[in-house]
Formats: sequence, C-alpha cells, structure tokens
Amino acid sequence: MNGIYLALPVFLPILGGLLLLTFRDKISGEREERMMNLGVEGLVIINSLIILMLLVKLYGAKDSGNLEFTLFRLFGNLTVMFKLDRLGSVFAGLIAFLWPLATLYAFEYMKEEPRKPGFFAFYTMTYGVTTGIAFAGSLITLYLFYELLTLVTFPLVLQPLTREAAHASRTYLYYSLGGAAFAFLGLVLVLGFSATGNTGFVPGGMLNTGITQNQKNILLMFYVLAFFGFGVKAALFPCHGWLPKATVAPTPVTALLHAVAVVKSGAFAILRLTYFSFGAEFLRGTWAQWVVMAAALVTIVYGSTMAVREVHWKRRLAYSTISNLSYILFGVSIMSPFGLAAALCHMVAHAFMKICGFFCAGAVMHQTGKTYIYELDGMGKKMPITFGCFTVSSLSLMGVPLFAGFISKWNLCQAAFEYAGQAVSDNIPGGWFPYAGVAVILYSALMTAFYMLTVVIRAYFPKAESGQGIKKGKDFHDPNWMMLLPLVIFVAVIVAIGLHSAPLMHLFLSIGGEAG
Repeated sequence: MNGIYLALPVFLPILGGLLLLTFRDKISGEREERMMNLGVEGLVIINSLIILMLLVKLYGAKDSGNLEFTLFRLFGNLTVMFKLDRLGSVFAGLIAFLWPLATLYAFEYMKEEPRKPGFFAFYTMTYGVTTGIAFAGSLITLYLFYELLTLVTFPLVLQPLTREAAHASRTYLYYSLGGAAFAFLGLVLVLGFSATGNTGFVPGGMLNTGITQNQKNILLMFYVLAFFGFGVKAALFPCHGWLPKATVAPTPVTALLHAVAVVKSGAFAILRLTYFSFGAEFLRGTWAQWVVMAAALVTIVYGSTMAVREVHWKRRLAYSTISNLSYILFGVSIMSPFGLAAALCHMVAHAFMKICGFFCAGAVMHQTGKTYIYELDGMGKKMPITFGCFTVSSLSLMGVPLFAGFISKWNLCQAAFEYAGQAVSDNIPGGWFPYAGVAVILYSALMTAFYMLTVVIRAYFPKAESGQGIKKGKDFHDPNWMMLLPLVIFVAVIVAIGLHSAPLMHLFLSIGGEAG
C-alpha cells in the first residue's frame, strides 16, 4: 500500500472543513443544512473507513511492518513524516470509532444553535488534526499538529460568543501556547542528543549512548519541562485551569475535548515523549521519574476532590477528567512495559466512559435546560435511557467489576505493585513511591463514588420535599435516536471491555514490551 494513504485521513477532514468554512454563507435554509449534515457525516465515516483500512493493513500482513510516509523535509535529516505503528493505531482506532458517533450526536444537539456551518467546519478539521497526532512519525511532526490542534479547537470553545466563552477560549489559548513552548524545549534537546540525527520515534528512545552525567541531568530537566508542557492539554496540575472553564462550549465540543481529541492528545504525546523519544530505560529510577509521578498523583487527588465540591454538572465531569487523565500519566510514569499497557488500557476505557457521561449530561441540558446537579431530582424516571447510560458510565468510572473502568484501574494497580516490588528489591531510591499511587487510586475511587452516585441517586430517588425536577419536568423525555444511539453504543463497549478485555490487553502488553 502506498504510504500516501497515511496522509489522506489527515488532510481530507481538514480540506472538507476549509471548504465548508468557505461556503458557510450559502448554507441558510433547512434543505442546505440537511445537505451539510449528510456531507459532514459522510466525510467523517469515509475518513474512519480509511483509518480502518490502514489498521487492517498494519495488522493483517505479518511482514507489513509499520506504514510510513514522508510529507516534506525541513533540512538535513529533520523531516515531517507520518508513521502508523501499533501505539499510534490505538489512538487512531479510538478517534475513528468515536468521531462518527459524536458528529451524529452533534447534529441534533446543535439543531437550534446559530453559526452551525462554522461549528461543523472546525469540528471536522479537528478530526484530521487529531489523526495527524496519532500518525505522527517524529517529535517535530507531533509538535506541529499539537500546535495546530490548539488553533482549530479555539473557535469551538468560543462558539457561544458569550463573555464567558471569550474568557474561556483565551484561557485555553494561553495555557496551550505556554505548554507548547515548554514542549518545544524538550524537542530541541532530543534533537541535540539524538542517535539518529532526527526526531523520529524509536521504541526504547532515540538518545545517544555514552551521555555524561551532567548531560543526563540536563536532559532529565528538559524531559520534566516537556512533560508538563504536553501535560497542559492533559490537564496536569497546576496546568489544568483551562479545562473546567472550557465547559461553556457546546457539549459535543466539551465531550471531545475532555474524552478524545485534546486531553488524549496531551496524554498520547507524553507516551511518545517518554517511551519513544527519551526512553523509559533512560528515565527509570531517576529523580525525573518521581517528579512526574508525584505530579500525576497530586492531580488525581486534586481533580477527584474538586469534583465532589462542584455542583455544576459539566464542570464536575471536567474535574473528573482532570483526575482520570492523570491515571494515564501515572501509568506512563511507572516506566515499565506493564505500566505502558495499563496507561493505554485506561486511555481507551476513559474515552468511552467520559464521552458517555458528557453526552448524557448534554442530552439532559438539551431536553430540559438543567445544568446543576440539584436540579436533577426525579429526572431518571423522565429520561430512563439517558440516566441508565449515565449510571453505567458512573459505575465504570468508579471501578466497579464487570465494567471497563475496573479493568484499567486493576491493571494500573498491578503495574504499580510489580514495579515497586522490583524497585525496592533493587534498592532504587524512591522505589516505594508507586505504592502511594495505589493508595491514591483507591482514594480517587471513593471520591468518584461520591460525585457520580450523587447524580444517579438524585435522578432516581428525589428528596420528598423537593420534587423540583418532577414538577418542572412533566413533559421531559429522552432525546431522539441521533443522541441516544451513540449513548447505547458507548455503554455496550464499556460492558464489552469489562467482560472481555483479554484481546485489548494482549495488544497493549505487546506494545509495552516493544517500547518499555
């Protein structure tokens, strides 16, 4: 297969979005909007099918190896290139599965909203840019698309054009650009010490052997800076401030920002940085490992604690995202093959759990206009399918067995115990630290039960003296199939992963063995 097919799912949505943006003024009537919806959904589905074809090619032929395509050469050996390997296939497969369903949901949610052509133009372009991050074959390519992701998602946060949205979008822009500056420092250092003379990703890292101790300390410092730089999009404390504010955007945007496109791009970039640029062996047992692990654990505690205090439904889910994204970063910071596998497992599980939770909240807001948790009393009986799906999402986020969240948290704890036991026996300074991670995960699970089940209990068992949701919601009901179908599919995947995670874990463990 010609490598140019790797560029197609990156640039096809970008070109489609640019065309829609160019002709947005011609889309004014109901017929034109219906044609726009069909065109956007068709484009997104075709793009997902192309990605699926590439995944089949990657895994279908034993001798196929990784797929590569050089887009252009900057100078010397420094190239912008696409490469589909097994780590990239996880992220690419995730977005290819979720984007058509999210787009379908968005059609109904945005039905009465103004400026729909512009919204769907940037929404579609974001698909292509996120695919570019998944397909990035070098750190320079990853960085370019990482910056571009900020530019195409900024208008989506600004979509409501309110004062609150303007403030949130500026905050998001400032945080993202500042984080990218720190990430760029790591890119420069990797290039300076690269064994290959470029920033192409190599399993196990690309750094020269024979680095002096002083050089190693400098590299470790810049790794930590780059970790926090990419960690801005992953909402790592204290770089998380943009995420709760971004909930002012329409729910199709916040769901993708908090479940797939932006936050997962940050986590995926850190995976690449750690295992395919610096190398886990280079970082393992150093002070840099404990610094980034501590940052992840602090973020988990902070996010889950703040979620309990928050009464706005979408902002509560945003703080939950802050906490859960650092589960992935904790797995990364373990810097072992099993740690990488556990991080990938939670990356996939969290995507389905959180997009389901956000879409349930969006469905309620769309049908009732209710945004605060104390307004949800009795709504479970009015919207049984929506709250049934939200209940499954909640139980999974808590880590209840038979759901996807239990599998990912179990693997994270197992990876932590395995690495800590080995590190302590080898007398590695700070080797006990992953044990603290297990305690933090247990604390976060308890907090998750508080902040998720509060919503579920209010919905199904309202206070007798309140009945607020029931009185004001006589005609409330579940939304139409365009919003319900994605929710039902997400729930099915959450349960399927919980009941039969073996194929996924075999894949993740093989990726971990290759890179860790």
